[in-house]
Amino acid sequence: MLYFTTELKTYHIYASDGEMGKIRDLYFDDTQWAIRYAVVDTRKWLPGRRVLLSPTAFINLNESNENLEVKYDKEAIRNSPAIPEENPISKDVEDSLIDYYGWSRYWIGNALWGPEYGPLSTSKGEEPTKEQMKYDQQMNGQDYDLRSENETINYKVHADNGKVGRVADMIYDDEQWKIQYIVVQSNESMVEEEYIVYTPGDIQSVDWFEEDIYVKGSLEEMKQSKLYKSKEEILSDL
Repeated sequence: MLYFTTELKTYHIYASDGEMGKIRDLYFDDTQWAIRYAVVDTRKWLPGRRVLLSPTAFINLNESNENLEVKYDKEAIRNSPAIPEENPISKDVEDSLIDYYGWSRYWIGNALWGPEYGPLSTSKGEEPTKEQMKYDQQMNGQDYDLRSENETINYKVHADNGKVGRVADMIYDDEQWKIQYIVVQSNESMVEEEYIVYTPGDIQSVDWFEEDIYVKGSLEEMKQSKLYKSKEEILSDL
């Protein structure tokens, strides 16, 4: 099913032995536009910690109760590698999490989630494959960057000949945990909301420093696209 990323951040996150908090942010990679980590706000029971969970850890998304369940208990999460708030999510950080939880190395191979072909398919304790070890030996840097969903919301969106609007939301699917659509609030109407939907494939380039997204096509072509009066209307149409 399809969901808004902004709504996911209102869900309560449950470990196998109780509530942990809520999702504070989502990190997606700028190559596949797949959600790689959720940042969980655990201040009530684990203050001062930055907890990252891969979608590999998610076992149930309950839309009616607005709950997201993970397969670990609180003690396992408490003992996970500590990641200071000020530190970027580097490859070393990712490797420490992968080694601890047994998640797949999603950047290996052509599949969205690496050689295991899915976010829920890796079990803890697997030995690294020859392909993984060869990749780790050869890789000096990352060929992707992780981007914050919080920061990407409100980016300016431009057509070939002018500004379209700003990013208002993103839509992901709960099977692959991939961002399938970018929801842009149009500049056209000053009195009512109007939204345009793009896919990551519609994007020509992103200036992450200047917070600008450039999509294919002109403003005239954009005006021929379907406009939505509400975000709820978008999900019912997709």
